[in-house]
Amino acid sequence: MGILKNLSSVLNTASDILNSDAAKQVIGAIKNGGAQGGSIDIASGLKAALQVGIETAAKNLGAENGYLADAAVKIGLPKEAVTTFGAVQSLASNQAFNSVLNATGVSIPTSDTIITLFNRAAENAAPKSVDTFVNAITSMSIDDAKHILFGEDNAATTYLKDHTYTNLQSAFMPSITSSLNTIQIANVTPTQAWSTYATYNNKLVELLDSSAVKAALELAKLTGVLKEEHIASLASIDLVNKDLSDYITGKALDGLFLKVSEKENDIRHNASARVSDVLQSVFGLLDKK
Repeated sequence: MGILKNLSSVLNTASDILNSDAAKQVIGAIKNGGAQGGSIDIASGLKAALQVGIETAAKNLGAENGYLADAAVKIGLPKEAVTTFGAVQSLASNQAFNSVLNATGVSIPTSDTIITLFNRAAENAAPKSVDTFVNAITSMSIDDAKHILFGEDNAATTYLKDHTYTNLQSAFMPSITSSLNTIQIANVTPTQAWSTYATYNNKLVELLDSSAVKAALELAKLTGVLKEEHIASLASIDLVNKDLSDYITGKALDGLFLKVSEKENDIRHNASARVSDVLQSVFGLLDKK
């Protein structure tokens, strides 16, 4: 009964929207090629809104700390790396475990350094996304626009993401890869820092899998040199992917889409955010709902 009641409510709401004066104006505009003297082009308005959102997001995220200082889009370590860093930090003060760490022969950058480098790469690449995004919105049809305008507050952004994400990922990756290989902190690029860490991490996994180290760790556990939680931390360490491109590209695009969505919501609800005649005309219809 609850499902049927909710479905009935949705259908009633949809009916109210379709019968509203604003909806009738939109439908009339689509059927007749325009409304109010042909000044309203729904598809153009939505494309313009997305372009404003894209350009605003790219500019803001492309500034220094655009990603790093914004908790909503800040790019952190991959999940498996978080586990490893956490394990290493909890074990670093243990003398017995330090001998295992030293056996890797590799000194890794701190997690803070790596995270800063990740976000600097995304900030460097963000402005390069504008043309890719703008090209992607050109395929929006009038029929698409009709459904999007009176949709959710992020309906246009969701449409863009659903229809273009895979292609955008492929197109945006070269910019991310370039940034990963050029941005530097203390003469170290994100690619170099991650390669050093991944080499260390994967060598540690290899060491921990050896029979000699397993025996030593078991003895350390039995004698109380290592606590149960230390052993559990070691067991949680796993191999990491040395290639950063997919991960950073995905996170960078997620941040861009989030900011485009926020701008779309602003345009829908805030008349002062409608910075062109077409935006004012099209989204002004929403004010009449």
